[in-house]
Amino acid sequence: MALEPGGSPVVSTRLGTWRNPPLAYVVAELRISPYYSLRELVPQLQSALREHFPRTIEGSELVIDPSSPPAPQPVWQLISAEATRGVYISTRSLSLHATAYVDFPDFLERWSSVLTAIRAAGLNPFVERAGLRYLDLIVPSDDHEPKQYLIENLQGVLPLEGAVLQSSLWGAMFSTDGFALQAHTAAPSPQGMLFAPNFNALQLEKPPIMLEAERRMQSNRPTGYIDADCWRLVQQVFDAPALGNLYTQLHDRISALFTSLLSDLAVKEWK
Repeated sequence: MALEPGGSPVVSTRLGTWRNPPLAYVVAELRISPYYSLRELVPQLQSALREHFPRTIEGSELVIDPSSPPAPQPVWQLISAEATRGVYISTRSLSLHATAYVDFPDFLERWSSVLTAIRAAGLNPFVERAGLRYLDLIVPSDDHEPKQYLIENLQGVLPLEGAVLQSSLWGAMFSTDGFALQAHTAAPSPQGMLFAPNFNALQLEKPPIMLEAERRMQSNRPTGYIDADCWRLVQQVFDAPALGNLYTQLHDRISALFTSLLSDLAVKEWK
């Protein structure tokens, strides 16, 4: 992050290295075995991350476990000063959320710092799986429709004569070499739906493309999204260096999946 002459931070309004990137939100997450004593170690983790995540938000989430009655469990959000990144801590997951994104090496470096802080704070969770998720928004230009930004196979069926298309959703899951990949698209999205309904965003600063998509939604103009997710089972005690290396593999696969969904128009306008 650069500084203005007076010392104020300048946050990039572009997410990624593409000329006109559609990227709006990124999450790296570890799903962990229930860790109920984690509360005792949060102060150490907070101290280790305070330089880059000085703001703290406490809360709770309702955990539904078939073996016991539903019970609230504590959660913490450690937020950066400019509110573009946040570390989410719960008894079942540890994650880094971002609405500011230079490129993957930069994001991985920040995530690796979080992983190092987790180890330094004495947390030793059993990691069930590691995942990486990218959420891109389709904000059409000129007279284009959201579906035109996807390959022809994902553009849906033609509506009945006289009918008006309200939404068009597609989803698929793939597996390759031990990795699971999942893609969901909406082109157009259902009215009022910015991201997929199973995505819970932190209250971070919204990037320009998200603000533009919200403006279009308010004026009843169509938008869309591409939600790409990749994960792999880990089933091991926490190992920061090994996890950092795994995320490079996750990124390579999710990047290939994302680009395979794009039409020539999307590549021309975005890349």
